[in-house]
Amino acid sequence: MSATTLDGFPEFPRFRKVELRDKETIEGLFADFPTEVSERTFGSLYVWRGYEGRSMLSRLEDHLLVSWHRERSGGLVLAPVGPDPASVIAYMARSPGTTDSPVRTVWAIIEPLVGELRLIGMSPAPLRDEWDYVYKVEDLVKLADPKYRTQRKEIKKATSLPRMEYAPITRDRRQACLELEEAWCDIKHCAKDRLSNAEDAALREALENMDELGFFGGVVLIDGKVQALTLAERLNSNTAVVHFEKANPGIRGLYQVINQRFCEHALPGYEFVNREQDIGEPGLRRAKEGYHPHHFVEKHLLSLW
Repeated sequence: MSATTLDGFPEFPRFRKVELRDKETIEGLFADFPTEVSERTFGSLYVWRGYEGRSMLSRLEDHLLVSWHRERSGGLVLAPVGPDPASVIAYMARSPGTTDSPVRTVWAIIEPLVGELRLIGMSPAPLRDEWDYVYKVEDLVKLADPKYRTQRKEIKKATSLPRMEYAPITRDRRQACLELEEAWCDIKHCAKDRLSNAEDAALREALENMDELGFFGGVVLIDGKVQALTLAERLNSNTAVVHFEKANPGIRGLYQVINQRFCEHALPGYEFVNREQDIGEPGLRRAKEGYHPHHFVEKHLLSLW
């Protein structure tokens, strides 16, 4: 059983928005029931709370329920966090959705919960587009195997530029990071896409509240100007999760550099780094597969009714 109590959360089917004061309680519960799912960190819940009904909180039988959103799935919740999530999911399946709680789908279900649900007659379906890519930190630092030839080549090109250096994100570099994000969004036309616009807002909030939320990150500077950034968070005892990574698209090799340097300088205490999903975007999938993940976090989705 968990030592963390959820007395301050509304009883299902009522939900409320996540607040900064929830951080200690939620992180305590996540520590009691650790996961590899990239979305299940307090920082991620908090900075994405403004997007399409995400990050609403409820409790059911000592389990935390968190609302999330996928474009093709309607109202859903992340897999319940607590000692017996299978029984909670079975209860929700017997309880029709209401106007207050339009929960039709449970998402981000992984093993062993997948197997437990199948034993009681439920059929979670794998969502390949949402599988998290997990890499060994050592592999991404050394890039030693011949299979990393392309990454080494790109890094060599980028690091030939004069006065390139890696540095941690500190308070006095946050404004420069925000300026890079603004320039990146101008090039990528973030305002024309709801998800890109929401990611822009989430990154800005993460940068502005790094200390309170527990984010840490790094930048690549060229001639003293921030040209690439990454922001991460602790996911579990041996894994960090990279939530945001941006680089000047006009300079080849910067993504490879920030990836390698961040792992080298910021993640020596971690065995693995979760670099989230590819959302089915072919170019992003090629890039992530090209780094040869150690394993995937195979997320499943279950329709309740």
